[in-house]
Amino acid sequence: MSMKKRVYFDKYDNMRFISHLDLIRFLERLFQKTNLPIKYSNGFHPRPKMSFGNPISLGTEAFGEIMDIELEEDLSNAEVLRRLNSAQVLGFQVQKVESLEGKGNIVEEYPYTRYSVEGSCSVIDRLEELLQQEEIVEVREKKGKIVTRELKERIVSWERKENGITLTSINISPNAYLELAKITQQEVRIKRLGYEKAEDKGEELC
Repeated sequence: MSMKKRVYFDKYDNMRFISHLDLIRFLERLFQKTNLPIKYSNGFHPRPKMSFGNPISLGTEAFGEIMDIELEEDLSNAEVLRRLNSAQVLGFQVQKVESLEGKGNIVEEYPYTRYSVEGSCSVIDRLEELLQQEEIVEVREKKGKIVTRELKERIVSWERKENGITLTSINISPNAYLELAKITQQEVRIKRLGYEKAEDKGEELC
């Protein structure tokens, strides 16, 4: 009997510098080290059955990240949490484990993502000026064609406090806005603070 679990974890400090692909590799090793009976896919190259929300951008600390996994054995949520934290990896901590019914789709269930962006006063001034615009249009060249994207409509809410801005967006990271404001990754510290469901806001997404 397989068991599906939803795992909520934090990735911070030096762990923020590993890519999404490296995170997957890290978790595969963690499952082995902690003897977690993860279920694998079939085929020539079996992979652990796990899925995530939107990938975490390199250099971004993430809190309340969500991962769905499938187990071969019936383990309690407390035991799964205990095993994953038993390795005591610096910069990685599981906060909660829940039983998951059905397939589950993290991106569809949690479309709203909360971020904080911190930097010098002048840097945050530039980001605030961009967010105050009526329209925020990104123009890119893709496969020889000019593609435009309206990013203002992806912002649910934002607020500035001193040298930081908290931002809630729909399936987009602050990186796109930083690029338009001509702010480099080195000038800011970004944290992903967690997710919110559409129903929590009393809204429906088209």
